[in-house]
Amino acid sequence: MSHFVECQTEFRDPQALVAALIACGFEASQIEVHPEPVALYGYQGDAQPQRAHVVIRRRHIGTGANDAGWERQDDGSFRGWISEFDAGVGAYSHRQQSARFNRAMQDKLKREYAFNAVARQQSRLGRTVQRRELETGEIEMVIAGYR
Repeated sequence: MSHFVECQTEFRDPQALVAALIACGFEASQIEVHPEPVALYGYQGDAQPQRAHVVIRRRHIGTGANDAGWERQDDGSFRGWISEFDAGVGAYSHRQQSARFNRAMQDKLKREYAFNAVARQQSRLGRTVQRRELETGEIEMVIAGYR
């Protein structure tokens, strides 16, 4: 049986979340966005009690993987559902380096989300955003066109 770990996030913009997942190596066609939450499935194809609005199915994550998903909460934030196996935690901590949603991937997802959320907001205000990746992995943004 799959064991999903609940991940609290500050994600609120589903489009920025999708853009961040694409920046982390997923294809747009591999990411499902649903108006109502749908079931997540474990590695054996069994429906789990967790549900999500933004979903990546297990076949796109890797061999023996579970679905990963982000469920919109009443306050507008998203709660992430990632299995221990796919995060490389708990009983699977020995595979932290090779796990698809390991700590490094989750950190990159957070950085990419932050960049995309700010870029979308600034674009709506008529501003341009330039991006530069630093050697540390951080993202530097230059915003121009104040109004």
